[in-house]
Amino acid sequence: LVEWNAPGAGMFIWMKLLGVDDAQELIETKAVESGVLLVPGSVFLPNPRHSPYVRAAFSTASPQDMDTALERLASLLGGNESRKNSK
Repeated sequence: LVEWNAPGAGMFIWMKLLGVDDAQELIETKAVESGVLLVPGSVFLPNPRHSPYVRAAFSTASPQDMDTALERLASLLGGNESRKNSK
């Protein structure tokens, strides 16, 4: 559902949402309603365009908070109607 590299330092992690063309649309609608707070990667681009990437802050989250957030994200992605059809 998601690709990422474990950060060696810092307070953010970038994730690629597999099968999602526009993370911003997903985040601004369904994710917020589900209590998933992420920043769409497109807002960091100099020329905004659709992007499957999101950024998450983890510096103040407990392990339990992270588990809950990732469970919600997985549930959201599993039911995402805008996912690409895989053939």
